[in-house]
Amino acid sequence: MEEEEDGVNGFGRSPERRGSDWGCIALLDKTKEFFQTCDVEGKGFITRTDMRRLHRELPLSAEELEDVFDSLDTDHTGYLTLEAFTSGFSRFSAIRGSLLGSHISHLAKEALYQSQWEAKLSGVEDEEERHFCMLLESLGASNVFEDPDEVRSLWIQLRRDEPHLLSNFEEFLARVTHQIKEAHQEKKEMEIALQRKAATHDSEIRYLYEEMEAQIKNEKERLLLKDSERLQLRSQDLEHQLLTKERDLEQLFQKQKRLEHQCSELSSEKQESNVENVKLKMTNNELSRALESTSQELVLAQEQLAILQEQASRLQREKEMEMYRVTEGLQREKQSLMKQLDLLRYNENTHEDDTTTATPTKAKRLSTKMATSKRVLGRSRDKSKKVEIDKKVAEEEEVLDAPPDGWPLRRVISIEEDHLPHLLQGGPQPLLKSYFTQSKKTPPVSPRGQPVGKETSQKAKELFAPDRLFKVVLVGNSSVGKTSLLRSFCEGRFHPSTTATVGIDYSVKTLTLDNMQVAMQLWDTAGQERYRSITKQFFRKADGVVVMYDVTVEESFKAVWPWLTNVQEAAGEGIPILLLGNKMDMDEDREVSFKEAEQLAYENKVMFFEVSAYTGKNVTESLTHLARVLMEQEDRVRDTTVILSTQPVKKKACCK
Repeated sequence: MEEEEDGVNGFGRSPERRGSDWGCIALLDKTKEFFQTCDVEGKGFITRTDMRRLHRELPLSAEELEDVFDSLDTDHTGYLTLEAFTSGFSRFSAIRGSLLGSHISHLAKEALYQSQWEAKLSGVEDEEERHFCMLLESLGASNVFEDPDEVRSLWIQLRRDEPHLLSNFEEFLARVTHQIKEAHQEKKEMEIALQRKAATHDSEIRYLYEEMEAQIKNEKERLLLKDSERLQLRSQDLEHQLLTKERDLEQLFQKQKRLEHQCSELSSEKQESNVENVKLKMTNNELSRALESTSQELVLAQEQLAILQEQASRLQREKEMEMYRVTEGLQREKQSLMKQLDLLRYNENTHEDDTTTATPTKAKRLSTKMATSKRVLGRSRDKSKKVEIDKKVAEEEEVLDAPPDGWPLRRVISIEEDHLPHLLQGGPQPLLKSYFTQSKKTPPVSPRGQPVGKETSQKAKELFAPDRLFKVVLVGNSSVGKTSLLRSFCEGRFHPSTTATVGIDYSVKTLTLDNMQVAMQLWDTAGQERYRSITKQFFRKADGVVVMYDVTVEESFKAVWPWLTNVQEAAGEGIPILLLGNKMDMDEDREVSFKEAEQLAYENKVMFFEVSAYTGKNVTESLTHLARVLMEQEDRVRDTTVILSTQPVKKKACCK
């Protein structure tokens, strides 16, 4: 039994015999490796093209490999199975004696040398190594383990440390060796079965390929016959097409000649067109230069037109201001004359039964008024002068003209007067004459009824000598209630039928603050856009500004910011500004909240109140607060001002 196992495993033979067997095995393995290299698809056979893949493994060219394939394909089937390739390649190796044979013999020599080396090594090992080798040989496990070093080290350790376990270990090695040999035997049997199966499969494949080759050959013959017939028909068709093409070519030659003739004609026309193009380019350049010059002239004309438009707009604004001054002067003269007529009518009715001593006084007053009217008309007729009336002088003259028994105080606008020679040429005589004829029949009538700025509860002494005088301008969008607020403040009641202010209106209210008489000149401005330029002129000499909006109209609140900007640009940032939200009594229609307006006032550092001109709520309180702020500001200015003289200024007499 041991001899058979030694025979199977290659032991028990002479070294030369074992080297020969190893050479055959190596040659067989190498042949299978070459076949697998060629049959990468796993078909079970290789063709002439597959044979070229051995070019990298063998030092042969592609043509030589094809020759090798032809020599191996003795049946001329066009393919080689593994069996045919192995047998044929063995014969080829013996005949050619190629590099493969030398390589296989070299492998055999290496295997023989290794066996001899192992034999020599076993002769020089120590006693334990010899005992272990004898154990393996007795068990037939010399070639069973791939790495016997671990088994040897374990056997030596048990022999030294645990000798009583050595027998158990040897029995274990015997059982393992027997099982491994049985596994090797089963493996060989499986390999033999697989080889038989492969041979059977190869024969079946060979039969199928032979049958397929026969079918292919028959199909080729049939196709060749069919192709020959088709080629004959195709040849006839091509001959017919060739004749047709020749006729077409002849026509094309004729057409080419005609086209060449036309091309020569077109070339001459092209030269003429080039000449025309050169002329047109020159003309175009001239027109471009003319256009550029015209464009420059147009730009200059546009600039001049813009300048002229600006001048025209400036002249238009000046004309509008001139017309406004003329209208205002005419209105002022008319009011002055009507006031004189009312004064004469009032004096005649109230002093009809007085003593004769009062007559010279009235005559003197009437003569004074007539002289004043003549002076006004004389100034109107003068076409070569422009006189700027000072506000303080106008106020002094009106105070002197007022009667001592409390005639309602009325102010007029103090701006530049224009000459009105063609409006007041008739003089006051017709008006005075008409007055004397109708004064006894009709009661006195004021041109505006009750004047807005009349004083209702002040004494005559207070009217003549106020301690402080402040000019306050009311601004805001149209219909926010500026005129209603002014009347509510001056008269203490609401006027439901108030009309829109045209241009500028003017009223005075005297307050008693800290035992001081404070006169507030309230300028009521128009809210329409066309009066904005006129309104801005009054900001420069104003002591304070009241900006109003309607709490029920959000658009009027949005316009507050532009009004504040105009005021600060015209009057400066130091002027006191009072922000008033009117119509607080209409809370159900409110569109602007108190917090929004308060936030706007806080951001712009202005005073803020909500008032109602209808109920009078907060009207007096807000304007009184503004008057106190103006007094405090004036006190601060006085404290920082150096007084140059303490002598009283003599007032200019109005008449002598």
